Amino acid sequence: MSGLLYAIGEVSRITGLSVKALRLYQEKGLLPPSRVDPSSGYRYYTERDIAQAHTVRALRDLQLSLEEIRGVLADLEQGASLAEQLTRVRARLAAEAASAQRAVTALDTLLRQQSQAEAYLRAPPPLIERWLPPTRAAVHRARGLYSDAAVFFPRLLAACGPQVAGPPFCLYHEAEYREEDADISWCVPLAPGAHPEGVHVEELPEVQVATLVHTGPPDSVGPSWARLFAHVHARERTPAVPLRETFLRVGAAPASSWLTELALAWE
Repeated sequence: MSGLLYAIGEVSRITGLSVKALRLYQEKGLLPPSRVDPSSGYRYYTERDIAQAHTVRALRDLQLSLEEIRGVLADLEQGASLAEQLTRVRARLAAEAASAQRAVTALDTLLRQQSQAEAYLRAPPPLIERWLPPTRAAVHRARGLYSDAAVFFPRLLAACGPQVAGPPFCLYHEAEYREEDADISWCVPLAPGAHPEGVHVEELPEVQVATLVHTGPPDSVGPSWARLFAHVHARERTPAVPLRETFLRVGAAPASSWLTELALAWE
């Protein structure tokens, strides 16, 4: 490497960093010039300094903080490769991008739910009280996630085959929403007398419920459940578990066309 020295203005032109930025990086200890004239105070940089300035600019373009850049430069001084440092930065940025995408998805869900809530208020589905008849059903009860329906329903439906006598439904044995350990029965109604091999079969009793058919994806049922709870409380009754969701039409596109019958019993 040559022993040439470059004035700060020249370094600014070469690197695309403003003189103000170069002075800031000097103050922060990131990019000190190799020589400062004691009489004039002029800063002079070597080709090695310029290479480091290019690195600093690249890292700033990646939105790294000055402290993060300081750490990268310190590791480089200790012999770490720039590729290794950039790989680490890439992993962090990828994690942040994934987090941002999850936030965007959550916002999209909120916007969709707001639109559905407004439509619901304009034309709420009819709410009726009726008796659900006794039902013979193949039942798998476990604690888990609501999304486990995608695992258990296909298994039950495959095991029951031609003995299936209606749309599948879930029984929620707790009124509260639980994120990880909900007590759920996944149920498939069976023809009278049917008892397919390899599944647990129960006789579910007749029960009186308040019910309505909700239109929309599973994460949009909150307003409909609120309406059912309000209906039961308004009649000075005590809501009872299990809550029931019967999946009349799911999997169709768009999800806004899905139909789920909600049923709430009382004591």
